[in-house]
Amino acid sequence: MLEIDLGGLKGFKHPLNTMIKGLSNKEYHEAGGLSSTRFELIKKSVRAFKKRKKFDFWKPCFDEGTLCHDCILTPENIDKTYIESPTLGLDTKKAEALREAHPDKIVVAKGMIAHYLEISEIVNDFVPFLKYADKEVSFFHYHKDADLLMQARPDIYIRKMGLLYDLKSTKANNKDEFEELIEPYNYDLSLAYYTDVLNLCGYKTSLKYMGWLCVPKSAPYIPFLVRISEELLEKGRSKYQELLTRYMDYIEAEKDCGEEDLELIYSDIAKDEAHSYEYRKENYINAA
Repeated sequence: MLEIDLGGLKGFKHPLNTMIKGLSNKEYHEAGGLSSTRFELIKKSVRAFKKRKKFDFWKPCFDEGTLCHDCILTPENIDKTYIESPTLGLDTKKAEALREAHPDKIVVAKGMIAHYLEISEIVNDFVPFLKYADKEVSFFHYHKDADLLMQARPDIYIRKMGLLYDLKSTKANNKDEFEELIEPYNYDLSLAYYTDVLNLCGYKTSLKYMGWLCVPKSAPYIPFLVRISEELLEKGRSKYQELLTRYMDYIEAEKDCGEEDLELIYSDIAKDEAHSYEYRKENYINAA
């Protein structure tokens, strides 16, 4: 593996600008760079992103979502990765005891493995190109100007076609319902970021073959694909680039003012101002 010594990446031992297969989800996230989900921290404040390791957290419900993904994408790893609780609840004493007894495994609710393996059969039969795809592969690129590691882990990628799809377990049952979720959950930002990180690493993507593979959470679990438009991709790109620029501007200001400059810190963490409902309505300010 390539060991690099670039700015804040001293000692980073994963190769840059190439597709890495077999890297675990844990190893990927421990890289500590800028992943698509961490733009939400920059949106709150650059300081929150800089202290991102303090804000990593876990909930049992996260594991069910991961199980769904793994059953569909890498079913061969289920037995060595997961173990079922004897209870339906995951906050029980029995579930907690199981976590302590099997620290190397993810505890999921009783019956969930069989449930998601059944859904996996439906999805893989419905979407034949999955058998040809590289799944949950990792990419790392060093952004020299930002002195920042950019990282992406697309769910489904076929290099020859430039096919790039993100798997979503969703409450939506069709394209119209899913479309309502894309921007509030920044799915457009994530896909644009994946696209650009892969391109920076020298891997092609094709707009024709990009979007989301949606798996409804309710029966009969009929999968559907939604392609991303050029307009929406550009909107997602502008969202993440604006936040990346905010980060870079802050870091540049730190060089002039110092990391502990109170005015700089205050301008970052207290940038949001509250208004009355009437004012927001009159001025079209989104309360969120």
